[in-house]
Amino acid sequence: FKLKGFLVIAMTKRKRKPQDEEQALHGPRQKRACFEDVGSEGHGGLPPYPEGFPRDAPKGDELNVMMQMDFHGKVHLVSQANEGNVDWTALEAATVLGFDTETRPVFQKGAPRNPPALLQLSVEAECWIFQLLPPVGVSDATFRRLQNLLESPTIVKAGVGMLDDYRDLGLFHMPSMSLACGVLDLQEIVKPYGLKSTGLRALAAMFLCRRIAKSQQTSDWGKAQLSQAQLWYAAVDAWAGWRLCGILRGLFDGSERWAPPRKLTITNA
Repeated sequence: FKLKGFLVIAMTKRKRKPQDEEQALHGPRQKRACFEDVGSEGHGGLPPYPEGFPRDAPKGDELNVMMQMDFHGKVHLVSQANEGNVDWTALEAATVLGFDTETRPVFQKGAPRNPPALLQLSVEAECWIFQLLPPVGVSDATFRRLQNLLESPTIVKAGVGMLDDYRDLGLFHMPSMSLACGVLDLQEIVKPYGLKSTGLRALAAMFLCRRIAKSQQTSDWGKAQLSQAQLWYAAVDAWAGWRLCGILRGLFDGSERWAPPRKLTITNA
């Protein structure tokens, strides 16, 4: 924080407020997330762009006629009430987890961002949706297990916009998380090819020929009782990351050279 009235502060001994009280008055401190080893491998010897795939995401009617992406696996909504039923063995044994978060959007310009309300982790046939906010949010013990997954070097977490998601999880929910491994932002795989749009929906349309619906994007993710439409939307977003990871790695042979799962650091801004 910037110090105001320095002379007064320097001359007057103030009692330090407890951290919780400081955060209640001023909000949590800001954090930044960055990849540790960006660009370490270079882009030399890239394979050609795969034939038959567009270089720009379809829009308008071309997008609307595409089949909507759906997730046909099991969806587990996890709150503090049922967190004892989580199959941690399945999560911890995964080689790749599709990753996403959902946050209630901020509509007022300049207003502070909201904390992530959900964390979604997906494998091929199952998706776990963890509620993070009180009064139904998961316990500290579950947060610690989730943090271990997010930090693990043996599990690839695949998604889009990973730096922002990790930053906000560290800022609001996991303040001790400072180094995470196995983080794969799918945008890095296609980045050397100069594509105009590389968001999750654009990548799904270009490489899966599927349209991801946006109808629930601005809904209230923090409420205790989520609708079936919200659960479906959240599961699809995470599963799309899992599916795209396999497809893009197959199409862009050797992409681990220029877009490997990376370490990221989270520090106070």
